[in-house]
Amino acid sequence: MKKKLFYIFISFTITSFSQTGPGGVGARDGSSSLIVWLRANDLNADGDISNNPANGTLISTWSDFSGNSNNFTQSGTRRPTYNTAGTFNTARFDASTGAAKFMNGSISGIYANASTFFVTNPVNNGNSHSLFDHSSASLRVEQWRNTNRVGFTRYGIADYSTAIVSPFGINSIISYHKTTGSSLLEVRVNGANQNLNIGSTTAGIPLDRIGRNSSGADEASGDFFEIIFYNSRVNDAQKIIIDNYLSAKFGSIAVINDVYNEDDVAAGNFDHDVAGIGRVNSSNLHNDSQGTGLVRVLNPSNLNDNEFFMWGHDNNAFLMNTGLNAPNIIKSRLNRVWRVSEVNTSGASVDVGSIDIRFDLTGITDVSTANLRLLIDTDNDGLFDDETPISGATDLGSNIYSFNSVNSLTNNNRFTIGIGITTVITNRKITYRVNN
Repeated sequence: MKKKLFYIFISFTITSFSQTGPGGVGARDGSSSLIVWLRANDLNADGDISNNPANGTLISTWSDFSGNSNNFTQSGTRRPTYNTAGTFNTARFDASTGAAKFMNGSISGIYANASTFFVTNPVNNGNSHSLFDHSSASLRVEQWRNTNRVGFTRYGIADYSTAIVSPFGINSIISYHKTTGSSLLEVRVNGANQNLNIGSTTAGIPLDRIGRNSSGADEASGDFFEIIFYNSRVNDAQKIIIDNYLSAKFGSIAVINDVYNEDDVAAGNFDHDVAGIGRVNSSNLHNDSQGTGLVRVLNPSNLNDNEFFMWGHDNNAFLMNTGLNAPNIIKSRLNRVWRVSEVNTSGASVDVGSIDIRFDLTGITDVSTANLRLLIDTDNDGLFDDETPISGATDLGSNIYSFNSVNSLTNNNRFTIGIGITTVITNRKITYRVNN
């Protein structure tokens, strides 16, 4: 589940690209500030999560999904292993063995203006534990042996510990955020955060390798599910969106602002391809998002401070089917269903106004603006057969269709699409014709 002029610039630059990054923040074509995105459920970054290595395989390359080819590599015996035995696939760094496990990145640097996110389940093996390490700085799950506190180190200068307890044995989201011109480093761990004064405006977040390349201290330890790095600090609205995307994907991890609850069991586990738009204030907003899924939302007409609109799907097949619950004027309906959280940071329902909602229908046949319908479960009974289909789709090309100025989607609503029965007029009599 981030001063004023600076954030305005970041919001503009990120939203000017196709929003296909984590939660819909940044782009994965190499054109945005998203420069590293490692996903253990797609180790070779080909978009196919079914062709990963077998359990226990030594990892030589963890490929970058950001579009920048900033892969992490290792050879020999000091490689992590691929673990598929748990709920989620992971890169496992076993610090209990004699030689430290680490992976080298294809880029290296210290970034005074950046954001990085880790989803990890760290193991306490008695040593201190690192995330990203560089010759001059390190991000620490445990600042130093037996301190049990998350922190940051500038080698040869100082160690900086938070009051946040190291989340050993827990699936966790750990993130670091640094702004140019500030000596403060924000550290976020699940539902906690703290600003550390690291004593320099030019010091920053290291990007070189996962884990330290020496044994006995500062090693990477435990399972790594996902790693994300932006070379510009994401704004406060984007932090919330990315946190919620990661939380939903990895089992409802606690986050500071939980604005998406459709991933809960009671809501139906709409955990997949979560993305969102939102606003903390006029300098911290994100109003165009798609993420890893096939739905894009943009142009909210009434997005106010501390309001968010997020969605995810149930992972049903992306196929049209007959026989599903739908109005009788619908010939076939998509198996896949999405659900929406439209709330403020306190969790209360809000109205972000009308939105444009776009669908990438690549692979779906017999679609046209004449027969495509948007189906919204407005009464939240889980059924679409009692709803009025929405027509008026616009063909944007490349199999993308848009429903503009949609104002009937509200908090907790489900939505999907259907193909309707069209009508033709013959000899002044209306006859129904099913599109083939």
